[in-house]
Amino acid sequence: MSTGEPQTPDRNAAPAPEPAPTTDQPDRPTEPTGEGATATTVDEAPAATKRRRFALRAGYPLGRHRAGGQLLLAAGLLLGLFLAPAVLDRLDYDVPRRAAAAARSAATTWPGGGEPWFWPSWVALLAGVVALVLVVVAVVGVRLPGLVVGALGLVLAVTTARAAWATLDVVNGRLWDLLPVVIVCLLAFGLAVAGTAQSRAPDGDGDAGSGAGGAASTALGGAVLAVVLLVGGATVAHVQAEGLGPAGPPQDVAGLLSIRADDAAAADDLAGRWVPQLDAAEIADDAAATGYSARHRDRAGVLPVLLLRGDDVIADELDDGWWLTVAAQGFPDEAAVQQWCAGAGLAPPACVPRELAG
Repeated sequence: MSTGEPQTPDRNAAPAPEPAPTTDQPDRPTEPTGEGATATTVDEAPAATKRRRFALRAGYPLGRHRAGGQLLLAAGLLLGLFLAPAVLDRLDYDVPRRAAAAARSAATTWPGGGEPWFWPSWVALLAGVVALVLVVVAVVGVRLPGLVVGALGLVLAVTTARAAWATLDVVNGRLWDLLPVVIVCLLAFGLAVAGTAQSRAPDGDGDAGSGAGGAASTALGGAVLAVVLLVGGATVAHVQAEGLGPAGPPQDVAGLLSIRADDAAAADDLAGRWVPQLDAAEIADDAAATGYSARHRDRAGVLPVLLLRGDDVIADELDDGWWLTVAAQGFPDEAAVQQWCAGAGLAPPACVPRELAG
């Protein structure tokens, strides 16, 4: 074939190889091929999944958390109990004052001037702080991980368990005026336990719940419920004290004897030990006996007490004409009683050590 004739392509010839991709084109990134590309694609998917899972577990506002309702209601009950003395003492009526006196037996020393014996003062303070934190973070809308919610619920459950345990002392001491306080403490304990258990449940729909407004309403409802229980119990006690109910206060010397008989078993358990005497009077007639019975009843609304007669203790200056109100707590010696009196802010004659006869 001569060089001047046009050349026709050979159909049997192999096709020319395509040009290999180069990095000279800045606008088109080079895509890896082969095993490297597959590995990169597989590795990126789990990373994105992990990021999404972490975001889901970052937490919800307490008002929308599974455990929020129970914990906020428990917090509201405790805050209502702690604030009741400060609020009810401003009302110049017998019923609110009785309710405030009952609340002091479990309330913190601030702001209502409580004298807690349901639980140690520092335990009551810790429960109050946790309750306040729960309400504040719920109203503000702070997102809390489930672990933090569970920890707060656990602290609330442990502290209220100590107050719930005091139910046995109330029942054994027949301190029926304190039943509303017992109910508040038991409800708070049960709700705290339920909330702690719910905080460990798998994450659900973050849109469930009631939000900050509902959280505030729940806490406020708990506080109102606590005050209503206290006032209701105080109303029943007032009706009985006025003799309008089926079981008014014990009357005359026979009434004192019946109280002493009811307290005999508890007094026998303290035989030979020292107790703080909180009140005493020499009873000469039925009118004096009725008055002292009312004083003893009021004292019993603040802390567990026993009614004794003068010959139940070892004291030469007392005889069976004297009646004593003593704290239902035994101590090994006189010095221990004096230390208890000082810790309670009481001095003679408001608090006197007495040794029970063996």
